[in-house]
Amino acid sequence: LGEILEKEGYNQVFLCGSDGGFAQRDLYFSQHGNYAIHDYYYAKDNGFFPSDYRVWWGYEDNKLFEYAKKELKELSAKDEPFNFTMLTADTHFFNGWLCEDCDIIYPDQYSNVIRCSSHKVNEFVKWIQKQGFYKDTTIVIAGDHLTMDEEWALQQFGNEYERKAYYTIINSAAEKQTEKDRVFVAQDFYPTTLTALGIKYEGDRVGLGTDLYSETPTLVEEL
Repeated sequence: LGEILEKEGYNQVFLCGSDGGFAQRDLYFSQHGNYAIHDYYYAKDNGFFPSDYRVWWGYEDNKLFEYAKKELKELSAKDEPFNFTMLTADTHFFNGWLCEDCDIIYPDQYSNVIRCSSHKVNEFVKWIQKQGFYKDTTIVIAGDHLTMDEEWALQQFGNEYERKAYYTIINSAAEKQTEKDRVFVAQDFYPTTLTALGIKYEGDRVGLGTDLYSETPTLVEEL
């Protein structure tokens, strides 16, 4: 995705509150689209918070969303189109990070963290929808994996519930060709995101992924 958008002249930024070099994410993004990497160390070096500040994986999501708004304003003020990718982390790992502005509603911390994160994402999306650049902007929200806390999930949903990673698209340039429920995997996000951005390509598949806007069966549905 980053390579395609780079060829089309997009400014690309990857924002995260942790070490961008973890699992060599910085190499992945810089070598596949020339993204600017704005991680925990970038924020610290640029004086976003005191030099000795560190919680959880670096800094928490309530700061991340505020930095994201600042970055989006700067990117949208330029003449070139932009691809802004950010990674939240408060819900990652066991119990998550309960920040100072999270309400305590449930008896366990993780449930409160998830609720708090959902509210933050909702507020952020609504903020974007009020900005002048929104009319030309597609928002993709995706979970990178199931929760690592299987015991929490078992207590909440039991054995019968099929857990899935979250994926949704807002303000897409495409229309669905079918209303039937789809069975898909993460590889299908790639062509689906391309279609949502209005990018044209031959057929309904890219790599191992299938465009979920199309009626073409995914490989999982076929096999």
